Amino acid sequence: MPTQEHDVSAELFRWSPMLAAELLTEMGVPLAEVRHARDVSESFTDFKTKEYTADAAIVLETSRGRTGVVVEVQRKRAEDKRWTWPLYLATLRNRQRCPTVLMVIAPDPAVAQWCGLQIDTGHPGHTLTPLVLGPGHVPLMKDGTQVAADPAMGVLSALFHGRGEQQANVVQTALDGTSLLAESSVDRARRYYQFVQAVLPEVARNTLESMMRTELPYYDSFLADAAAKGEAKGEAGGRASSLLRNLKNRGIELSEEERERILGCTDTMRLDAWLDRSLTVQTAAEIFGRGDE
Repeated sequence: MPTQEHDVSAELFRWSPMLAAELLTEMGVPLAEVRHARDVSESFTDFKTKEYTADAAIVLETSRGRTGVVVEVQRKRAEDKRWTWPLYLATLRNRQRCPTVLMVIAPDPAVAQWCGLQIDTGHPGHTLTPLVLGPGHVPLMKDGTQVAADPAMGVLSALFHGRGEQQANVVQTALDGTSLLAESSVDRARRYYQFVQAVLPEVARNTLESMMRTELPYYDSFLADAAAKGEAKGEAGGRASSLLRNLKNRGIELSEEERERILGCTDTMRLDAWLDRSLTVQTAAEIFGRGDE
């Protein structure tokens, strides 16, 4: 079952798609100049019988064309992944008509070592070696200004460096980063803080919360707003999942754009209207009325 740490690690790439380019560069993957990055559907289902879904999928627009990135967050060994990972790459490559790479985030060293093992696909000359993100690929951020400039990387810094001897530095940097982010965008600061709290170990998480309460006078209202927003997002996500399930059960296929539109909607009233329509429509396009444009 996915954990909060797992979900946040994947969500980082939807929050900041350019993070994929930063990390691939750190891992030694040659990329042309990246001009744009966007997240795309992480579902790689082509048949109605079974759904295959990666944790995140990103398309990088570079000066030499596009590159697709499949992101997987792995907290334990799972032999099934050695069969589904090649499928993810092949499906994204076919869908986007571009080269694709697999990047695995595995904070546990033993799991990371297993993830990096070659996968023999059976075709001569075709062996897949996953790119496994490790602590050496993620900079240890020691200054709040670094977090303010790149909060998504700041979360990964907390994930990979927040459990050892650098824990105190990580917590102080998270506090400073949250404060600096709040000066320009409270929403951005709130999301960063929520993500960091999800990936830090319990002791560090409690220390950060205590420091926030002591040093940031607006902390209580900050946290209350975060809880309210999180609850609203959860409600929207539940409605979107129900809508997708209704369409799937009725055999109605969705384009990638239609699926992304449903999953990206946070308006619960609009999602309720779409849910009602999903019971009677004959095509996915009928879900979206004129008033929804």
